[in-house]
Amino acid sequence: MSLNHKYFVLIVSILMLSACTTGKLYYKNSSGNRVLGCNVEFVGMPSVDKFAVEYALSHCAKSAVEKGHSLEPEQEYLLELDTTIPQAPSGMTWNHELAKNEYESGNLSKKEYGYIVAHIDMGLSDN
Repeated sequence: MSLNHKYFVLIVSILMLSACTTGKLYYKNSSGNRVLGCNVEFVGMPSVDKFAVEYALSHCAKSAVEKGHSLEPEQEYLLELDTTIPQAPSGMTWNHELAKNEYESGNLSKKEYGYIVAHIDMGLSDN
């Protein structure tokens, strides 16, 4: 492999890693042990993916608390997030193509689009 090819591969790898947005949620179980509840990753548009991560972590946090676990203080804000997503247009069901088209048409904010992407990826859409 030539030196130029190695640099190209390195640069492409760095760019691909930089387009990945991740998040983790830890909680304490009834025994007081710190447990990783969720580890999420979205790849694509970082400005949108951060909202997809937020949506997924919020759902995970709410589920953990419903099961009697306690969150770490810095993650308690996830319980207060309104994760409501807008209705799909014309009685349709959200899918990736529809969400992308609505976002590109200016009908969805970055936050709404990110929340919808996570909603779909988490299997919560009525598809």
